Amino acid sequence: MSNLTPPPTMRAWTFTARGTPRNVLSLNLAYPVPPPPAGSNLLVRVSHVALNPGSHFLMNLIPSIIGRTAIPELDFSGHVQLAGPAAPSHFAPGTAIFGSVSAPALVAGGGTLAEYVIVPADLVAVKPANVGFAEAAGSSSVGQTALNMIKKAGVKAGDRVLVNGASGGVGTMVVQAAKVSGLEVVATCSDANAEMVKGLGADRVVDYRAHDPLQVYVAKEYSSRPFDAVLDTVGTQALYENSPRYLKANGVYINIGAYEGAWRSAWAMLKNICYPRVLGGTPRKWVFFSNAPDGKVVKELADLMEEKKIKVVIDSIFDMKDALQGYDRIMTHRAQGKVIIKVQED
Repeated sequence: MSNLTPPPTMRAWTFTARGTPRNVLSLNLAYPVPPPPAGSNLLVRVSHVALNPGSHFLMNLIPSIIGRTAIPELDFSGHVQLAGPAAPSHFAPGTAIFGSVSAPALVAGGGTLAEYVIVPADLVAVKPANVGFAEAAGSSSVGQTALNMIKKAGVKAGDRVLVNGASGGVGTMVVQAAKVSGLEVVATCSDANAEMVKGLGADRVVDYRAHDPLQVYVAKEYSSRPFDAVLDTVGTQALYENSPRYLKANGVYINIGAYEGAWRSAWAMLKNICYPRVLGGTPRKWVFFSNAPDGKVVKELADLMEEKKIKVVIDSIFDMKDALQGYDRIMTHRAQGKVIIKVQED
């Protein structure tokens, strides 16, 4: 067997039933390795994987859709093991890369928490030499989401933004992306995470626990100098409904979070989109989006990390066999940055 030929089987965390990660995931020690890649696809030998807070929702959804064994997670770093015949030459075997699989691939069961994964070449970028594999894996989804939030907000240098949930995986990247864009950043987090968020560049940090309800405090402090945009990584409905008190009339409220629960968040989304202003709806533009991976944005992120303009905040790293402990950490909603799984040696 040549050193480019993968083994027939691999370790992979899999699930076949609906439930929480600890209840449904099991470590399969002899899961089939994906077949050689076709077209421009790449077979990647995975080094590290980042866990995502939405995993528990998907684990309650995916088995109902595909009716077979599935592998969780989106984000990874690793080396190209085999490249499809149409893959770009800069993704030759041995190249260190990072990125994310698409939502359709994940829903089809093809996640990244395994020793090998198939991924299209247009969803990845070459890993900068000065960025570690753990950091690269932890940057992909959250970094792309952060950059796209700034773009969708349409803000410009000198504008002021409120970042809600600034100490989480996405929030830490949004704060940095906002500062790279020349924005003034007011960030919310707990007092325990305040120094970390300030260190990422936030101009002011608001302790949401000390100032509860948050929307009342923000209105008191910023009604006379409203924000150009609110970037909400949590999904705090009360913050949006009260936003006319501290968000400019032409400002935009960007939301990517659903931490208030699936049903409550779904109802809020329906209300925010469909309830007209003339009948009492909130008179501020509300945008919700779910980020789709894009290799061009991954490359943009790679450049920013290589230039040390953005860094990944890592909460903790667990070995492959201890992935359930990583999910336990995610489920506390208290992680400072990303929770990473070391799948195998780089």
